[in-house]
Amino acid sequence: MTSVRAAKSKGSSFEYDCQHSLKKLFPDIYRTSERGFQMQYDLHSESGKMVFECKRLKGISWNQLDKFYEKLEKVKPYNYGSCLLFKSNRQPCLVFYIDDHARIVIESFEDVFGVPFEKHPSTRPKQKT
Repeated sequence: MTSVRAAKSKGSSFEYDCQHSLKKLFPDIYRTSERGFQMQYDLHSESGKMVFECKRLKGISWNQLDKFYEKLEKVKPYNYGSCLLFKSNRQPCLVFYIDDHARIVIESFEDVFGVPFEKHPSTRPKQKT
């Protein structure tokens, strides 16, 4: 069983991975928790007018995805787009969004953004051998 601390650290690490991967498209993207305030979404790009919610869970149901996205739609700034980025254990990062024709779409991160999903570089100092 995963402890609460381990689960939080997985979620935080996933946010960093998402931020790192999206940096190529949205150079000004930032984690809202880094700015000293907690919005009800995880990543924000002012130039791209986009907000992102990141969810890293062992498994995720359709109902959970729908509820997370509904909440994101309610709290996003006016005239901004939104995407729910999610990942289950041993699965690729997927993107949940509503397209221009009001259809729900789930696609791979690479298909939506055209860039690979990458882990963020470690910030830990290298150990001497």
